[in-house]
Amino acid sequence: MDKAISSDLIIAFVAIVLHVVNYNVTAQFEYKTRYFTKLIGKNTIYYYAVYLVVSALIRDHFINVAVLSNKDSIILFPTQIAHMIGDSCFIFGILLNIWTLKALGIKGMYNGDSFGHIMDSPVTGGPYQFFNDPQYVGTTIAALGVAVRNQSIYGFLCTILVGVVFYISATFFETPHLKNIYSNRSYSKINFKNLKSLKN
Repeated sequence: MDKAISSDLIIAFVAIVLHVVNYNVTAQFEYKTRYFTKLIGKNTIYYYAVYLVVSALIRDHFINVAVLSNKDSIILFPTQIAHMIGDSCFIFGILLNIWTLKALGIKGMYNGDSFGHIMDSPVTGGPYQFFNDPQYVGTTIAALGVAVRNQSIYGFLCTILVGVVFYISATFFETPHLKNIYSNRSYSKINFKNLKSLKN
């Protein structure tokens, strides 16, 4: 039984890491090759956004499996209090992500810069008044909510890993990549009215 539970945690850890590796690798691959845009066309970013949402849902599924297999392994609060705190964190995290999506739009939220959708200036309004990477903060707080609600050691471990992986990604991969994109605006921006030029 313990071995099976441990495998649930390992799978959740792998899913957390692979999700972040996935969007970093695919975004940089697209930026360097324009492969997806050449293949699909100007609406590629919307398909890519769906792809990333599905990837996140798969990650969340494996986290939930691990958490439920380890439910009530660390009792910090009475059940009703745990549910209230956990649900509040989860709702706050989801609302923060929705607020971020509203501030950035689909193109901004889902690596649109790598797909040639270059912003005129950085977004500083909305949740960016309070956080540098609000979508990551929101996801981490939502994961914490699940951990608290289920009072699961595995849930807390997954939350820590989510936060650490996001921090490493944002600091060492995404920020340098974005600086490269915006320092090479002429290459980065795509003329979507003349996609034939990309295919030649």
